[in-house]
Amino acid sequence: MDSFGARLRRLRRAAGLTQEALAEKSGLSGQAVGALERGDRRFPHRATLDRLADALGLAGDDRDAFTTAAARPTSPKPEPGAVPRELPGEIAAFTGREAEIERVLACFEERPGVVVAVAGMAGIGKTALALHAGHRLAGRFPDGSLHLDLRGHAADPPDPLDLLDRLIRELGGEPPTPLSLETASARFRSLLAAKRVLLVLDNARDAAHVAPLLPGGGGSGAIVTSRTALPDLPQAHQVLLDVLPEADALRLLAAEIGAERVAAEPTAARSVARLCGYLPLALHLAGARLATRPNWPVAHLAHRLDDERRRLDETGVRTSFELAFGRLAAGDPAAARAYPLLSLLDVSELSVAVAGRLLDAPERETEELLERLTDEHLLTTPAPGWYRLHDLLRLYAREHAERLTAAERAAAITRVVELCAAMAWRSMALVSAASHRHEWAAGRWADGEVPATVDEVFGWLDAHQPHLVTLVRQAAATPGVPPEAIAAVGLGLFEYHRARARWRDAIRVDELALDLVDGVDRVAAATLRNDLGVAEAELVHGGEAPDFGRSHAHLRHSLADWESIGDPRQLAGILNNLCFVFGLGEDLDAAIDFGERGLALNRSLGLRHVETLNLVNLGVLYGRQGDRERELKYATEAVAVAEDTGDVRGMAYGWMRIGLVHRDTGQHADAAEELRRSAGLWRDAGVRLYEAMTLAELGRAHLGAGDHERAREVLTEALAMMREYGGEERAAAVRADLELAERR
Repeated sequence: MDSFGARLRRLRRAAGLTQEALAEKSGLSGQAVGALERGDRRFPHRATLDRLADALGLAGDDRDAFTTAAARPTSPKPEPGAVPRELPGEIAAFTGREAEIERVLACFEERPGVVVAVAGMAGIGKTALALHAGHRLAGRFPDGSLHLDLRGHAADPPDPLDLLDRLIRELGGEPPTPLSLETASARFRSLLAAKRVLLVLDNARDAAHVAPLLPGGGGSGAIVTSRTALPDLPQAHQVLLDVLPEADALRLLAAEIGAERVAAEPTAARSVARLCGYLPLALHLAGARLATRPNWPVAHLAHRLDDERRRLDETGVRTSFELAFGRLAAGDPAAARAYPLLSLLDVSELSVAVAGRLLDAPERETEELLERLTDEHLLTTPAPGWYRLHDLLRLYAREHAERLTAAERAAAITRVVELCAAMAWRSMALVSAASHRHEWAAGRWADGEVPATVDEVFGWLDAHQPHLVTLVRQAAATPGVPPEAIAAVGLGLFEYHRARARWRDAIRVDELALDLVDGVDRVAAATLRNDLGVAEAELVHGGEAPDFGRSHAHLRHSLADWESIGDPRQLAGILNNLCFVFGLGEDLDAAIDFGERGLALNRSLGLRHVETLNLVNLGVLYGRQGDRERELKYATEAVAVAEDTGDVRGMAYGWMRIGLVHRDTGQHADAAEELRRSAGLWRDAGVRLYEAMTLAELGRAHLGAGDHERAREVLTEALAMMREYGGEERAAAVRADLELAERR
């Protein structure tokens, strides 16, 4: 027998009418006629049938047959006294989820008549959890347990009116007349009011899809699953599923293939779990493959999964993702177009700011879109303002991103690089406004949306720091991303890297940038070699590298570059850095020679902002040679110059050296005051390493004065900071002083 849609299409064509013509003649919309013919609406109301029949000129038997084709099928009434128990069997390998199961069960402890909405991405195990909980709860519902697959992700989900018709008959009732969604839902709730029935409603499209099927109160309850968050169900307790912890993922794999195979290849099993993204569906399907191939080593499947090009097919999750993405494309085309762009970067999480640059959209509009994708469980939000794609979803989205042109991909990555460059140069402007490197930047990386204060911009860089090296590496490998934008990130981050003592990150970024600009941009290359020399020296000084060979090579190369370029200001700067770095070693005479040459050049050029650091470095060197009087003289002069130029870091460094001279000469009270002042200035400048170093020296000053309580207090604070910013060797020295203070 023809379906109603097929019959309507045949009769329309026989009448010589298009869909639009039939719609106009019957007073319906063209969309409504199309939905009826496609079968999206299979059981139209009687008024709609009459309009269509009139428009088609149907009468007598033809009209009766037309009306009969649209009638709802009737379900047989259950036998009197029969209790429906319709829950499907549980998944055999259900493991883990103890906390989530307990939460669901706890919701039903207070009263049975509650609704629990279980949401999560495709393949996360919503149905498995709902059925497991349903079976554990079934005994509390003596009047039965009903299960419906709402197929909300399908192209033709069942009509709620059809589902209500079935549920009403399952409960021994008769559908109301006239039949409508409102009257059927009311009849259903009336039947449930005197019963205790559990409903498991699987795969709801959204709140509107499932709301008519929920009990209205009393003793009946429901568990609803959905790929979409259902906050619009105010009566529902929300349970969000995430991926499994590694231990539970391995237990699930063991349940599929046997614990002995997992125990025999633990490393390979962990790799399989990781490459499956700890996603239950992927683990189940991967485990099923191994279970049916008992001679396969687990390592063989891990090797196959390691190939990103085939991982979606090897894990078997492609179909689920296609359904989820197809639903997104149908309901939110803008989000579907944006989603592939979000997968372009090789980073685990995206901030709203970075996502906005990928999408080339304002942050407010971007955040709204990201929230919609989160509601669809195509993203998760690990923290406010941050969003994450599951590893397998990222691969799926990247397949769609391959449809972008190379120029479109490069443009998106370039926009993110330019944002990072803007933040880097904002930090440089705030911390070192007089730096000559600003002439290279020439305002190219200014951005009106960057933060206004040191704390704000350093906070932004701290939050994005785990991804900066990855971004620069990816940008350097992407044709079409301008090399000068990548170099701008490295050059602009110098003060941030120094303030946070992130020397290894500085080296990684600067080496990538130098490879791009060497032989192309002499100024950028010379500056990057200078920065690399300082960073390599700091690693040696912190006990994280063996010697100064690489540092000295970079700095001497930079010196030769600046001598060739002929910029005396930059030449003075590199001489000062050579003084500092050689001073970290044992070649004090060479260090002093570099320093005095730099100081003379600075003074001849009137570069007072550079003179401060030059004076401090020279003072330290003279002090190490035993000339404490000259050290104090140079440090005091440095403070005066810094105060005159407003150089906070210069003041901090100068007071630090004055305090150390006074401490080492037994003037502990003066030393404590000066070192305390220095630590506060370092804090104001955002230079955490030197703040920690100064606090450590302050603690030693208190120790020398016999004030062990203050020493313990200050050294404890210094140790906490040194662990984060100073390296193990510095932290160990502070720890030894703290232990000494605690013994006294």
